[in-house]
Amino acid sequence: MSEKKVAVFGGCNVDISGRPYEHLDLYDSNPGAVELSPGGVGRNIAATIARLGIETALITAFGDDDKKAMILARAPEKLSFDHAFTFGGASTGSYLVLLDQEGEMHAAVNDMAVMAKLSPEKIKARRQVAEAADYVVVDANLREDTLAEIFSWNMKAVVDGVSAVKVKKFAPFLNRIHVLKCNILEAQVLSGRGSDDVAIQGAALRSMGVEYVVITAGADGAYLFKDEEMLHYTTSPMTIRGATGAGDAFCAMLTAEMAKGKTIDHAVVGAMAASRMVLKSDQSELPFFDAKEWEKEKKEIHYERK
Repeated sequence: MSEKKVAVFGGCNVDISGRPYEHLDLYDSNPGAVELSPGGVGRNIAATIARLGIETALITAFGDDDKKAMILARAPEKLSFDHAFTFGGASTGSYLVLLDQEGEMHAAVNDMAVMAKLSPEKIKARRQVAEAADYVVVDANLREDTLAEIFSWNMKAVVDGVSAVKVKKFAPFLNRIHVLKCNILEAQVLSGRGSDDVAIQGAALRSMGVEYVVITAGADGAYLFKDEEMLHYTTSPMTIRGATGAGDAFCAMLTAEMAKGKTIDHAVVGAMAASRMVLKSDQSELPFFDAKEWEKEKKEIHYERK
């Protein structure tokens, strides 16, 4: 059996996070911790898939700077940057976030200007990488014309909506998406349905051509729409130490499980378990994968057909 491969097209940046030791006072200097770490939706997803033992190629944009060097130095073994692009004179992406003492975001600035340099002409050179992969993950940090080029290829695409603003870019390509993973707000925007009813959103997106729709709903779990079914996944109560990165872990495990041959039903269980592991930690991703802990968390996931 040939080794499984995943290609990820998306954002990669350095995360700069500040978290006060005590109550966050706006408009003042707060004693606390400032951390630098590799980040970006595409990179986070790719790194987690690589830690799960799958050869993963990240196609992204870098500047030729110290931020790129730090990201490469801290990459997991099976994560390859061989097909990424480096642009001289540009700055590798940065994400600056201010958290409160509980780890909740209060404000952020996202500098991803370098991603605009990934033109359709540039990305064409990576078609073979994508078509040789078992699955291709695409995030919404790419240009719309570049997305149009990517979605013209022969591949199984897993899409991460990223945000309610950026998810709109996928509207022309819904009938080319194998799995769409988004939250409720992103689903509302993309489906054009203003209703809070998840069933209406999911059905609308399926009718627009998406093969499988997965809508995450915070404390209400997640919903899977396939064929004529809606499955509702819930989890046991837990103490949440931080929400950052849980969605990226979800998308990564979802993709990895499908690449390993699991059905979408079972892949969502694994994805929710991985998300729980991040939520219960104080980190935005899993620095290593604990298979025993993951199996334990899977037992906390329940689902029913609606």
